[in-house]
Amino acid sequence: MDSQSSRVSAVGNRPVRIYHFPALFVGVVRSIIVATLFVAGSLFATLALAETDGTSPTEQSQKPPAIRVIQAGMHELVQTLAVNGTVVARQEAEIGSDLSGIIVVDVFADQGDTVKNGDVLARLERTSLEIQMAQNRAQRAQAEATVSQVATQVIDAEVAVRQSLENLERAKKLQKKGFAARSQYDNAVNARDSAQAKLETARRALVASDAQIGLIDAQKRDIELKLAKTEVKAPADGLVLAREAALGELITQQTGALFRMAIDSKFELSAEVAETSLPKLTEGMAVSVSLAGLTSPLEGKIRLISPEIDARTRMGKVRISLPQDRNVRSGNYASGTIEILRRTGIAVPASAVVYRGKDAFLQTVENGVVVTKPVTLGIRARGQVEVTNGVGEGEVVVERAGTFVTDGDRVTPITSDTITGAVSR
Repeated sequence: MDSQSSRVSAVGNRPVRIYHFPALFVGVVRSIIVATLFVAGSLFATLALAETDGTSPTEQSQKPPAIRVIQAGMHELVQTLAVNGTVVARQEAEIGSDLSGIIVVDVFADQGDTVKNGDVLARLERTSLEIQMAQNRAQRAQAEATVSQVATQVIDAEVAVRQSLENLERAKKLQKKGFAARSQYDNAVNARDSAQAKLETARRALVASDAQIGLIDAQKRDIELKLAKTEVKAPADGLVLAREAALGELITQQTGALFRMAIDSKFELSAEVAETSLPKLTEGMAVSVSLAGLTSPLEGKIRLISPEIDARTRMGKVRISLPQDRNVRSGNYASGTIEILRRTGIAVPASAVVYRGKDAFLQTVENGVVVTKPVTLGIRARGQVEVTNGVGEGEVVVERAGTFVTDGDRVTPITSDTITGAVSR
C-alpha cells in the first residue's frame, strides 16, 4: 500500500476514495509556497527600485563592477635596512700578570666598577721580590768593592810598566857603553813585557768588574719591574666587565686574565649584513637601535664596515657606535634600522604593481576603462613603491592590480573617500 492512508465511502451510490496525506508532505508544500511568495516579493521590490532610479533591471545588471582605486601622489620615501646583532665593547682589555708563583693578597675592583687609568685593581704578594732586591743591593756593593780593588791593581800595573821601561832604558845605555852584560839587558826586556802583561790583565779584570755591575743593575731593573707588576693596574679609563681575581689565588703561567674591562666604557652593536647590502652603507650613517627591555630606541652611527666577507655565510660585519647609557650592556641583543636613502617622489602602494617576468606594470583607469602601463620602479618604503617613469602624479591606479580586472575592462572606480562617505551616510 502507498504511504498515504485512504478509506472508501459512498457518494451518490458511487464509492469515493478519500486520501489522508502525512504531515511531512504538508510541511514541504507549505515551504514551497512561502519561498515562491518571497521571490515574488523580491522581484516586486527590484522593479520598484528600478522605477525609482530610472533604470531597468537589465541596465543595472550591466553596470561595470566597482573597483578600488588610488591616485599616484608625491610621498617622502625612506629606504631602510634592518640589522640584528649583539652589543660588544668597542675596545676590550684583558688585564692580568705574567708573574708566576705569586699569590693575590688584595682585590680592589669588582664587576661593574668604573675605574680610571692607573687605578690599582689588585695587589700580588711581593715579599720574595723584596728579598731578591736586597740580595741585588748586596751583590752590587760587592761588585763595586771588586771594581775598586781591580782599579788599584791597574794603577800598580801601570807603575810597574813605567819602572820596567825605565830599567830597560838604563840597561840599554849601559850595554852600549860596555858596562852591562847582555843578560842584564835581556832581564830588563823580560821585566817590561811581564809588567805590560799584568797591566793588560788588570785592565781586563776592571772591564769584567764593570760588566758585573751592569749585570747587577739589569737584574735590579728586572726586579723593580716585577715589583711594579705586583700592582695590577687599569690601562685606561673604563668599565670592569668581569673579575676573575680571588684572594689567595696562586698566579701561574696557566692563569688567564684577572680582569676584563671596556675601554672608556664605550659599547657598540656588532651586526652582520648580507654582502649585497654592504655597498649601500657608508660610515657615519644614522642607525636607530632598539635594545631588549628598552621602550625607546638609541641613536647610533655606523663606525666601521668590515672589509672582509665571511666566505661561508656571505655576510660582513658592521660596527655601530652607541651613546653611553647605563642600560647598554655587553652581550645585549639589539636590532637596528639603518636609513639608507630618503627622497620625495611619485609613489603607489606595492599592491598596485603587477609583474610579468621582470617587468613591472600599473593598471590605470582612464574614462572608466582599465589601461595597463609599463613602469620603472625605484625604492620601496613602508608598503609604498616609487614610480620613476610610466605614470604621472594624479593618475588613477587600481589599488590591487591583477586580481579582478584586466586591460580594457570597464570599471566603476571607487576611492577610499567614497567608501567612507557611503558608510557614513
